[in-house]
Amino acid sequence: MYLLTLGQQILRDIWAQKFRSFLALFGITWGTLTVILLLALGHGFYQKSQQDIMKIAEGTLYFAPGITSQSYRGMPTGRNVNIKASAVLQLPAKFPDIQSTAPFLTQDATMTFQENNLKKSVVGTTPLFQTFQKLDLIDGSRFLNPVDINNHEDVAVIGYNLKEDLFNEHTALGREILIRNIPFKIVGVLQPPVRKKMRSWVDHAAIIPYTTYIDLWGNQNIMSFFVLPQPNSNTKIIERDVRTYLGYRYHFSPDDTNALMFYDTIKIFNFFNWFFVGIQLFLGLCGSLTLAVGGLGVANIMFLIVTERTKEIGLRMAVGARDSHILIQILFEALILVVLGGLFGITLSYLTVFILQFITLPAWIGKPTISLSIAFITIAVLAIIGVLAGYFPAKRASRMDPVDALGAE
Repeated sequence: MYLLTLGQQILRDIWAQKFRSFLALFGITWGTLTVILLLALGHGFYQKSQQDIMKIAEGTLYFAPGITSQSYRGMPTGRNVNIKASAVLQLPAKFPDIQSTAPFLTQDATMTFQENNLKKSVVGTTPLFQTFQKLDLIDGSRFLNPVDINNHEDVAVIGYNLKEDLFNEHTALGREILIRNIPFKIVGVLQPPVRKKMRSWVDHAAIIPYTTYIDLWGNQNIMSFFVLPQPNSNTKIIERDVRTYLGYRYHFSPDDTNALMFYDTIKIFNFFNWFFVGIQLFLGLCGSLTLAVGGLGVANIMFLIVTERTKEIGLRMAVGARDSHILIQILFEALILVVLGGLFGITLSYLTVFILQFITLPAWIGKPTISLSIAFITIAVLAIIGVLAGYFPAKRASRMDPVDALGAE
């Protein structure tokens, strides 16, 4: 009952000092709006960036043959390391920590459909390449399968840009293109790229079974290969095993990192994950500082209120009001100002984010989203600022001497 009466009195005081109250509410509202919008933009950017990073085959290991920089068993440095697809495909049988592998061979070739002739990349690989590269297909498509590999089928999955260049407005699925004058049936087409200005090389390529690729160009050396580890396996052990096995087979030192280059996409993913978390924290800090400025405005107004009410406070203390009653009243008034400003700011934030959903923003920004964590963070920051903004003026008021307060001019 006391708090209800106190709240009604504080609301009357706020209404009586409209301009001063407006300034305090505006500072808190603007600060709250800034915090939530920055965190919402950061959250949308984080989610979009995570999706993009997943495109580099998060959870897989990437190896690429290079040039030896160490002598090995009497062999000189500067030798090209040449690895065959068959050796890569044997790795899962050799090492239990390896779930699967996918070799990568590539060659430029002329592709023909009717009157259209283009020289583009042809990729020879396995069905697992789709998993490693996170390739999405249009409806009705399929990727390479084990039957295509075993039977050396003349089938191809083409990138969306290659489909547009070769077929124009025609449907590509089920049609045939000529690769080195051999007809290949199109069984799959990749989804169009999200960002038109950022084309992936695979959007311009044709992907065929590696066995068919070898039939066309011979048993060439692979350009690179992917390794998918078993869950919870140690990537350092896998790297060591792969280097030791291939080093012994192709005559290079397992310690020669230039002979077989290694990229752990799990580490890359984790690095970027923490990097974007850092960006979110930075945006949240910037918004919180803006909100803190609003809190300082509330604190200054509360100090002004205490100064104006010096005699009133002295009178109340003279007739028996306790220090705690004075402290609670001033603190409660500051909290009400912060809560009202916070409610206005949260409402405006949700309205702004809702409007942004219908505005075409750059693809890399993603969609601003207000998550539960953002709401909790904002409420926590508001509570801290409300307490700090009211505590020091309230403490000053509660420590007044009644005699001095009554005699103040």
